[in-house]
Amino acid sequence: MSFDAILFDLDGTLIQTPEIIINAFIKAINTYYPNIELSEDVKTNVLGQTLDKAFKDYAKDSNELALMIKEFRKYSNSEMHKVKGYDDLELVLKTLKDSGYKLGIVTSKGYEIAKMNLEDLDVFNYFDCFVTYQDTDLHKPNPEPVLLVLDKLNVNSDRAIYIGDHENDIKAGNSALVKTGVMKYSYRLNNALLEKPNYVFKNLKEILRKIESDLNV
Repeated sequence: MSFDAILFDLDGTLIQTPEIIINAFIKAINTYYPNIELSEDVKTNVLGQTLDKAFKDYAKDSNELALMIKEFRKYSNSEMHKVKGYDDLELVLKTLKDSGYKLGIVTSKGYEIAKMNLEDLDVFNYFDCFVTYQDTDLHKPNPEPVLLVLDKLNVNSDRAIYIGDHENDIKAGNSALVKTGVMKYSYRLNNALLEKPNYVFKNLKEILRKIESDLNV
């Protein structure tokens, strides 16, 4: 199948931020509730959530919620200069772009930090469109963010694929009627596979081989 647009989640899909996000989540919770025990499922589930949703079950009120998010950002922002892309990130994006695909980002992250991450890796300019948590009222797993990026790119759902690392990415893509793919290095692989993505990619370069074998990469 051929596509007009390749859409990506950001954290844990294109950039190696899961450990930073998980550690920031734990630190923010422990600042207010040092004795709480967080399961591995809870720790990794934060990778597919907006911060409001991630912390709402732990904060006693809106003020504490804001303070937890502030603590999260304080730690995570201090670590973001260490962020690396997954192997062959620039090669894959350049190849897709040169081959005429429209490229989009659909992330639960804020625009400024997402932009900074991609600029630090010199790949920001490969993308035609960004949809962040600031752009929609509803968020993944709701399809609204995916539908918005399709509208911005003027691409029909049957001509796009959304690639992520969390079950919320697959749920959102499936509900938006685009094809979906999950990265095999995902911390939430088993959960994502339950949502029946169309593709499983062991690495970014395999996207080129599986989706468009005529790219000769």
